[in-house]
Amino acid sequence: MPSLRRAALLVLVIAAGVAAVLAARVATAPQRASDAPGAVAVRQGRLLATFDLSEAFPPDLQRQLANGLTHVVALHVSLVPEKGDAPAAIYGRTIEILYDVWKEAFQVTVKDPEHPSGRQLSLAGWKELRPFLAEAREVDLAPASILGGGTWVAVARVELDPVSEELLDRTRELIANPRAAPGTDGGSPSVLGAMASYLLRAGQPVPGVHFFRSRPFTVEGGTVR
Repeated sequence: MPSLRRAALLVLVIAAGVAAVLAARVATAPQRASDAPGAVAVRQGRLLATFDLSEAFPPDLQRQLANGLTHVVALHVSLVPEKGDAPAAIYGRTIEILYDVWKEAFQVTVKDPEHPSGRQLSLAGWKELRPFLAEAREVDLAPASILGGGTWVAVARVELDPVSEELLDRTRELIANPRAAPGTDGGSPSVLGAMASYLLRAGQPVPGVHFFRSRPFTVEGGTVR
């Protein structure tokens, strides 16, 4: 029986289209207004999302991140219809963190579509690292023109030390080629499907994984409402 269950899960992962629909429905489940730490705005025709991710980085995480090992934070921000459907765009970012005991500073490497080769930072201890990790500011998702009508939600997924190499490989692919899909500007269909299928974990308790969402919004006349 366990093998049958594993086979069924594998089929779900491979079926990218079905997984995308299920993922969006999970990610856009009704939440109270206080559970919407994200905001979306339009600037120069682009959809920009900002999230308060503080809940994913509590103060007691300092000890774990300063243990001398390299840690990875994977951030994915998805743009999905409120009523559930395939995502219109997914943004990926990885942050590698290593504490330098001699300099008493965190050495950080950020890889995202703006810096696919990596951006190096040195942050002076937890007092600088936590604010840096706790906010995703003005994440560039897609041109506002791809939305058309309808109501949308931006969903952020944060995972500390992902165990899935496939997830990291797909994220690297997304970072290296974020504008692959003709006309959508949101990533190639294969990457979108693979990334969306990973959101199936949203319905299960997974240590180190946190979800954040914006309030539902529409775009009219270049303005978010």
